[in-house]
Amino acid sequence: MPGFTGEAGAALAFLIGYLAIFVWMLFLFLTQRIKWASRYTLLFFHVTIRVASQACGIGFGILGFTNTNLFLAFLILSAEGYFSLVLCAFRFLISWQQHNLLSGQSWLEPPDPPNTNRSRRFFAFLFLGPFAFILYPRNPMVGLHSALLLANVCIIIGGSYLAGADYSDPDLPDTKRRLQISKITRTTGQSVFLLGNALLLVLILATMRNNRRDGDSRSKTGTIHPTLWLLLLAWFPLIVRGVFGILQAAVYSLSYFNPANYRASGFTHRFTIIEYLLGVLTEWLACVILNLTFFTSMRDPKRVKLQNGDEGAGDHGLAHPHKNQVAI
Repeated sequence: MPGFTGEAGAALAFLIGYLAIFVWMLFLFLTQRIKWASRYTLLFFHVTIRVASQACGIGFGILGFTNTNLFLAFLILSAEGYFSLVLCAFRFLISWQQHNLLSGQSWLEPPDPPNTNRSRRFFAFLFLGPFAFILYPRNPMVGLHSALLLANVCIIIGGSYLAGADYSDPDLPDTKRRLQISKITRTTGQSVFLLGNALLLVLILATMRNNRRDGDSRSKTGTIHPTLWLLLLAWFPLIVRGVFGILQAAVYSLSYFNPANYRASGFTHRFTIIEYLLGVLTEWLACVILNLTFFTSMRDPKRVKLQNGDEGAGDHGLAHPHKNQVAI
């Protein structure tokens, strides 16, 4: 009999948490404290996805398996939420470099050289995926973004492939085949995300080391910008979420598709606690910490957009707008 379950209560709690972030970010956008064409737009997209995901979680917690479409929507939106959050962390690091490095550029995503054929580059990325880095080695983030996108596709395919399985009899050959294929694809996708998180730590630590040595927009050396400390702090819940993603894909007892994790009304209490502590809470914490960079970056200089192939002020002076540059 459908009713308000512990899972619906957990989903409601995090729906309120994400709605609070949603209202906060919308206020910043509407008051023009942050721009729509900024790193915060991707973070706002993550929050929007998570609001929808938690709403589906409430519906599934109340209706149970009388409406399996809500369950599938919850799974897909949850995967998209994690994917967008990992991208957010990289975009925030790149943005910090563009605003604070003395060159005015990010060495993770340098500006395009003059006369770059963007249509050709787009199709190269579309068909080659992460291997497009071979043709465009000056932009390493393109390969990483493509790899994360392919990993996301693997996770969605793995989850969707199990939708038609008969879980009343896990020993059926078709069910076993679906479980095995899904395990491979989902574990592969989650492994790429975990490697991306490991790489993120290396990049954050390298940026912090360079910041201490070379200084930043504050004209200080020997210290580390507070935004970088927040990015490092946000990495910890992200890596926990990444490890949990691997375990959930590879260990059947933690899988969404293990019948032992369900009652007639939905998730068991044990599975609900594990899912919301390691899956949802970690993402919410990382999202909150990334939002806090609004306060630590308020005094950062405006980003300098280079035109006509200019390469900025070089490695030894802070880039400032001139006749070929537009400050944004």
